Amino acid sequence: MPRVVISGYYGFHNCGDEAILFAMLQALRDLIPGLEAIVLSKEPGYTAREFGVRSIPRDSPRQALQALQSADMLISGGGGLLQDVTSYRSLVYYLGVVSMARLLGKPVFFYAQGIGPVNTCTGRALVRLVANTVHTISVRDRESKNELAAMGVNRPEIHVTADPVLGLSPSSIDREKGREILCSLGIGEGPVAAISVRPWKRLEGYKNVVAKVADDLIAGGWQVLLVPVHYPGDNVTCREVAALMCRKPFLLDSDVKYSDLLSLSANLDLAIGMRLHFLIFCVIFGVPVIGIPYDPKVNSFLQSMKLPPGLSVENLDYHQLSLKVRQTLANREKVCASLKERMACLRQEALRNAALAAEILKCR
Repeated sequence: MPRVVISGYYGFHNCGDEAILFAMLQALRDLIPGLEAIVLSKEPGYTAREFGVRSIPRDSPRQALQALQSADMLISGGGGLLQDVTSYRSLVYYLGVVSMARLLGKPVFFYAQGIGPVNTCTGRALVRLVANTVHTISVRDRESKNELAAMGVNRPEIHVTADPVLGLSPSSIDREKGREILCSLGIGEGPVAAISVRPWKRLEGYKNVVAKVADDLIAGGWQVLLVPVHYPGDNVTCREVAALMCRKPFLLDSDVKYSDLLSLSANLDLAIGMRLHFLIFCVIFGVPVIGIPYDPKVNSFLQSMKLPPGLSVENLDYHQLSLKVRQTLANREKVCASLKERMACLRQEALRNAALAAEILKCR
């Protein structure tokens, strides 16, 4: 029975990362019969129950070592693990797990990672040192491949694929569950626009801009829902935006599971978001999206979908965002058709990650 250890940002109740794990496991299990996965998690009990895996504390070196000793491979990913913007310690942690596996002679697969930004000289040197020892690397966008090359990573072949969540089939998501969530909030018939915001660098200006655009949508007959993706930080920011509005929006003010957010996304008509995976959830169902990037990964994704760049959160302008909303709605049919065409291609690229993992295990 093949056994893999999976290291990522799991067990923190971030809907995007939990959806990554869900999509990874689904794709891997489809290709690798009898696969046993051991997931390093902040909350092992939750991860074990939710995903049907064995899970161990991510901060226990002893248990991680024991798991790796009995494993056939370490999967590092997916998501934006290798960066030092939010935390240098985080970068060291993920590279440390990889180094532990390599010291044990285990193959390591970087699974659909989004690389960077890595700004410190020490961080870039560590990535180069460790990444050059792994078996296979797949990244979710071309910018990540270029960043690895710029850091001097040249030994393993680097495959440009797509985010694992893009491999999910819309038919596998329960749309009715999302409809029930909307109804429970009081949202009825008519167009629904969802807005995802998050705290970022103590900035305040973008909240006023988003609030004003949300008011415009409501005045135009839209029902506006503020959606947190990571509990509890995003909930606070959503409430702050709601307080700045003149009209009353709907607020998903709770710890929402990734599966609920996926289901809800299937029932939307427009999405405006800072969080990458909120935008990914929506394009899976052909929902027109407008990005407000706080990180290069958001624009990289928009580019992969052949969508125009988003508007930076750091200098978000009301007139520009309002114009982008009007343009998107005026070209809605064309945008939806383009999203459907791109999704057909990117879904195959996302599933190729699992095929690469299966090939490594086959060689073992």
